[in-house]
Amino acid sequence: MTSMADPMRSEEVVLRDGRKVATRPATLDDAERLLDNINRICAEDVYLMMDEVPWDLDRERRWLSEFDGEQNVLFVALAQDGSLVGQVDSHAGRFPKIRHVGTIGIAIRDGWREIGLGRILMDRIVEWMRARGFRKAELSVFATNVRARRLYEAMGFREEGVRAKGVRIRGEYVDEILMGLWLGT
Repeated sequence: MTSMADPMRSEEVVLRDGRKVATRPATLDDAERLLDNINRICAEDVYLMMDEVPWDLDRERRWLSEFDGEQNVLFVALAQDGSLVGQVDSHAGRFPKIRHVGTIGIAIRDGWREIGLGRILMDRIVEWMRARGFRKAELSVFATNVRARRLYEAMGFREEGVRAKGVRIRGEYVDEILMGLWLGT
């Protein structure tokens, strides 16, 4: 990696459609915006495993307080009006034998897809993982989410397994694709 910037930086980036977003690590003050973003995406019913995040702001703040920037992190993307339009997180494996692996989750709001925001957030999380010494990045994606799969493959992620018909979306059984990217040497 050639970048010398701190992966925990805040920065403004320009998307392909000319709109600007600020990317930075999440703070406790983002709790309400995070709940709004994730629940909007959950309501679309086709991108995320959960149907909703049913808890209140206090629980969301407790969840946010667990991100330490070393073993796990959450980055957000804020539009110029202050609305949260994207988020990406990584969590280290809980047990010593898998602590070198970070599991990634990403959620981009409708209207902010296909303009480079997903790539910007994925690049940031992988940059953070490399800086923290992770050796492997993992994620899962629904087989129906072709756009996300193309992004992950373009970044070097490879299919490592399939949970055949492991997800039910709108009455249809869909494969969950497990993907990984080796970061280590």
